[in-house]
This record gives sequence, structure tokens and C-alpha cells, in this order.
Amino acid sequence: MKHRHCSDPVPRIGHYYPRNMTRTGRAILIAFVVWTAFVWCSRISNTLRSTTESTGGKVFSTVLSAIMLLLAIAVVLVLVRGWSGHVDASAVRVLRAAAAVTAVVWLIRVPQIVFFDNDASHGAPFKLVHAVLGLVSIALAAGVWKVAAAVALRPSSPAASASR
Repeated sequence: MKHRHCSDPVPRIGHYYPRNMTRTGRAILIAFVVWTAFVWCSRISNTLRSTTESTGGKVFSTVLSAIMLLLAIAVVLVLVRGWSGHVDASAVRVLRAAAAVTAVVWLIRVPQIVFFDNDASHGAPFKLVHAVLGLVSIALAAGVWKVAAAVALRPSSPAASASR
């Protein structure tokens, strides 16, 4: 069986890494999960209490929030597996997906809110808060991407390869 080398960009599914992620990596993932849960649970709460948002807008906001929360739950599962030492290529893909989706959502939403939101009740403070929410989310997503990259660069464990 061919062993994965450090130069391989993404290991095959089932290849385990020799160690779980670093403390810093775990801290970044925990911060990402907590922040994501805070932002999107708040969004769901605001949506359900809104008297000005259309039904379609409420459905879209709730579905988007649910998707983001599901990604956060997937990152929690990666964390749990990481603590037991079983971080594999699928975990790297989960982390990259969570990071990419988060970045894309906020790269779309921040300009929409700041430049194209014509709601009179959404003044400068509202727009500033959402810009900060977006920037923090994107920064945490970049951190998650770096954690995934660091884990993916580790060679697969000889013990894991021998058991296959």
C-alpha cells in the first residue's frame, strides 16, 4: 500500500494522522463553534421576533442559520474525534467546508447589509455591528482553514496504515 507523503495535498479517506491537533488548533475550533452558535442562534431569535421581515425572508434566514449551525455541529464532531486521536481526511474536508461556507456567506452578506440595505431602521450602528460580525467570522474561518491545513500536512501514521 502506498503511504501518503507530506507533499500530498489531501490524504485519502481512512488515513489517520499520528496526533490529534494542537491546543491552539482546538482553541480556534472551539472559538469558531461558540461564535458561530452565538451569531446564528441570535439570527434565528431575531428572525422569529421580527414584525417587518417577510415570510420568505424569515424562511431564508432560518434555513441559512440552520445550515451554519449544522456546520458548527460538524466541527464539534471533528473536535471530539480529535481528542480521541482519530483525525482523518474527512475531518479535514469538514473543517475546510465549514471555513469556506462561513467566508462566502459573510463576503456576500456584509456588502449586502452595508451598501444595499435600504431599511430605514438599519442605520450606521446596525451596519457596523454586522460588519464586525462578518469580519470576526471570516477571521475565525481563516483560522479553521489553517488548522485543517496543518492537520492535512502531517504524514499518516504507520500503525494506521499497517492495520489496513
